Amino acid sequence: MWNQRVIISNAVPLFLEKGGCLEYRPVAVEKGWHWELWGIYPDRDEQPILSVKTGQQRIFKSADALLAYHVRLFEEETGLYISTSEPIRTRSLQPKD
Repeated sequence: MWNQRVIISNAVPLFLEKGGCLEYRPVAVEKGWHWELWGIYPDRDEQPILSVKTGQQRIFKSADALLAYHVRLFEEETGLYISTSEPIRTRSLQPKD
C-alpha cells in the first residue's frame, strides 16, 4: 500500500520537534535565486513542504524571506549562511516544555 507523507507549512514546528529537519535548496531562476523548502524525516525520507495557503511547494524568492523564516523557527539563532550552490540543512528542534 502506498503511503505518501505530506508536510504543510503550519506543521513545521511539530515536524522539527519530532526529529525532522529542514533543507533549503537553491534553484537558479532568471533573476537570481529561489530556495525550495524540503522536510527531511529521521528515516531520511524527503518531502517538499507545501504552503498551507496555496497547496504548492513552499518557495522563498529572496534571501531576506528565507532568513526571516529561519529565525522565526530557530529563535536562538542570529543568522544563517545562505548558499547558492549547496542545500542548507537545519537541525531538529528540542520539544518545548
